[in-house]
Amino acid sequence: MLGLTACFLSFLSELPAIAAGVSIAGETGDVLNGRAGALFIWRVFFGLLLLYSIAALSHLILKPFKGQGSWQTARLSVVWAALVATPMVLISGLLKVFASQPIFLIATLLTTMLFFWQWVYCISHSEYPRTIKSK
Repeated sequence: MLGLTACFLSFLSELPAIAAGVSIAGETGDVLNGRAGALFIWRVFFGLLLLYSIAALSHLILKPFKGQGSWQTARLSVVWAALVATPMVLISGLLKVFASQPIFLIATLLTTMLFFWQWVYCISHSEYPRTIKSK
């Protein structure tokens, strides 16, 4: 459910850019609906599939290196990273419409760095948990 939420909010972040592009081009509302529908399928369904594929791949890569996590913890790590980066995704979507190109690129870079930092942090803690030493 968290992954679906992150993908849906990613879809919402692109709607202002689509609406502005349709408005500037002087196209009808049907074009806006078509583009929004295609974006919904792309971002929500294929985005969720991509997140789960990344989780499975990261778990398979870390398994030979004595990773102790499970499929579920790997999936939760990726989905949590996507959810943590969602506010920046929403801000990047607004900056795509209302700001200049360099500012949008900086926001996109920060969003990507935040996602990867959170993903690496979560996957390292789920695959290699700390052991508590007893006396």
